[in-house]
Amino acid sequence: MSIENGQSASSSKNNYFILRSEVLDGYCAIFLTPTGMPDIHKPATGVRMGDAYPQGLRFQMAKEEKGLKIADIIPNALGYFMVSARMKTLLEQHAGVEIEFLRFTLLNHRGRVASEDCYIANVIGVQDWVDAEKSDGARKASNPNRFLFLKRLVLDESKMDPEVRLFRTVTVPRIPIVRQDFKELLEREGVTGPTFYPVGAEVAFTP
Repeated sequence: MSIENGQSASSSKNNYFILRSEVLDGYCAIFLTPTGMPDIHKPATGVRMGDAYPQGLRFQMAKEEKGLKIADIIPNALGYFMVSARMKTLLEQHAGVEIEFLRFTLLNHRGRVASEDCYIANVIGVQDWVDAEKSDGARKASNPNRFLFLKRLVLDESKMDPEVRLFRTVTVPRIPIVRQDFKELLEREGVTGPTFYPVGAEVAFTP
């Protein structure tokens, strides 16, 4: 299944979506960062980990969520874009952006291996494509370009590359933005875990 490369974004509000992972009934979540994870902010903000990422890192299913099934986009409280092997393949084939895939082992609630084939999908870099005047939320005192709480995200079409299907923004780097045709592909593929919110809609997120 493919995405047409020539599709343009005539309206950022209608053609781009915030991607959030929601905990589904019967599915697991991840709430804690494992011991031995250096520079924990980097995979949440598009900064490359490289050799600093430890091989064999293990994350554990949150005990607060009893489900055992692993979604394609794994909900977590760490600000990471965590995905299954199937989602990794879809990203490699269709996202069209540079992504550093950081493999990890997922342990179940009892500490036993549930999967050795999960990944942090670190979308490299951030884009300054947000319309700061039209966007709304509580801004960081030390950096007014960053939101601590997001009420509305509006993109500036004059700055955007309409060919980009997946990206982070400077304003809320922990929240992936997807182009409509990529969203539709994920829906056709039956990807589990994501909820999509139209860019420009009223939301209530703590990035």
